[in-house]
Amino acid sequence: MHRLLVRRPDTIILLLAGYFVLEFLVRLAMPHGMRYDESQQALFSQWLTLGYDSQPPLYNWVQALVVSVFGLSLATISIVKNIVLFLVFFSYYKLAKLVLSDKVFAAIATLSLLTIPQLFWEAQRDLTHTVAQLLTINLFLYGAIRTLKAPSTGSYIFTGIALGLGMLSKYNFALLAAAAVVAVLMHPQGRARIFDRRFLLTLLISLLIFLPHGLWLIHNLDLASGRTLGIMEQDAPQSAFAKLVQGPLEFVKLVVVICAPTLVIYSLVFGKSLFKNLGRSNEWTRFFEVLFAAIAVLVLILIVAIGMTALRDRWLLPFLFLLPIYVCLKMEVAGIKAADFGKRFFYIPLAMMLIIPALLLVRVTFPALFGAYDHYNTPYPAFVSQAVAMEGKKPGLVLTDNWLPAGNLHLQLPDVPAMSLFFGNLKANYQWSADKPILIVWRPGKNDSGVPAPLASWLHDTLGPQYAAPNIKLADVQYIHGKPGDMASFAYSWVYPK
Repeated sequence: MHRLLVRRPDTIILLLAGYFVLEFLVRLAMPHGMRYDESQQALFSQWLTLGYDSQPPLYNWVQALVVSVFGLSLATISIVKNIVLFLVFFSYYKLAKLVLSDKVFAAIATLSLLTIPQLFWEAQRDLTHTVAQLLTINLFLYGAIRTLKAPSTGSYIFTGIALGLGMLSKYNFALLAAAAVVAVLMHPQGRARIFDRRFLLTLLISLLIFLPHGLWLIHNLDLASGRTLGIMEQDAPQSAFAKLVQGPLEFVKLVVVICAPTLVIYSLVFGKSLFKNLGRSNEWTRFFEVLFAAIAVLVLILIVAIGMTALRDRWLLPFLFLLPIYVCLKMEVAGIKAADFGKRFFYIPLAMMLIIPALLLVRVTFPALFGAYDHYNTPYPAFVSQAVAMEGKKPGLVLTDNWLPAGNLHLQLPDVPAMSLFFGNLKANYQWSADKPILIVWRPGKNDSGVPAPLASWLHDTLGPQYAAPNIKLADVQYIHGKPGDMASFAYSWVYPK
């Protein structure tokens, strides 16, 4: 396969398609417990609305539409993720070919995404909005660069669509869009493209795409920003000077963490050739240099302006996953022949395509090896079957205090409305009767007793004070692939109208 990729680099498309089919099948073979982002998608799939929470709704809309057609199942949750991931790699390859003359370098750059842990591991397990953002970044930059190289009405329209979708993927897409404007202006043909009247068409189309959610955002700004800003300020020091230093240092640390694996692998594969004549450049290396520099300045300004001290690698991944294209551009400009190193490099991503699915299966099948159970191992299917069988009735509503169990429970009871008080703005229509009681579920802590305060308040305020202290049942269910005696605890109440 590595020799075929050197001879026919476009084979990468079939290779990637096969890889994500494999990842899809592996996910179906894993336990049906879900991690946070999967669970959120299962829960949110009940609504098709202009806004949901602190993230824009693009991925939610796609997931909700798929569920509305094919129904809610682990397959419909997983297939959306893997199709979007395939499109990320596919569009990345198209973008790479747009600026690289050698298709082998484009293939190397694309498969280099499998050397970024936040992409090959975290994106497969737990990222949704970030994955959608990566795709829209590829599309937006493809449109922008295509417009720089060969402007047409079609390229301006395409760029506008990508820009609008990007703003619906994650809000920090705006930073990349602003940085891209700077990079375009610094390009030799950039000013002519920006001051072309067709650029107004780009802006108009993007505005029309974003406008419905933008209006929702104006009226729900606290909901959309409060949680994210709270995370950014976690564990912040009291000193203003310490805040000023901590944020930028955290930024630099995460840049190194994300970029280091790829650069180490490149150093091993390309050796001295990687550093030979790296000072040479062309219009596209300069384009990406300006893009990276502008992003860095904007991020640092944001960090200092709002006192960010806690950053997450997923927030910076969309700005750094373009690194392989830039490094491959540098090597191509330096006269390095991709074919001379391609065979050696391709062994690494090809091996990763086997190792990653195997690790996913091993992690959940033998959790004792890792000293902890993953969310995948939580026995929601067994708990729901047990609770429903013992009661002899299906609920008219499933209510939880947190969204991780809410989505998981909705997956097990897809025809039953589910709500989480964590997302108090999302309310479901439900029936409540003697034949359709409300099922309240929570995961109790070791010293917890009674119904959690948010659930008790909802019962009091929504159903009446006589329902605020329902009878509590406890269930200990063995973890999936767990050791005998290792149990997951659930607390629940069936609430009937009096």
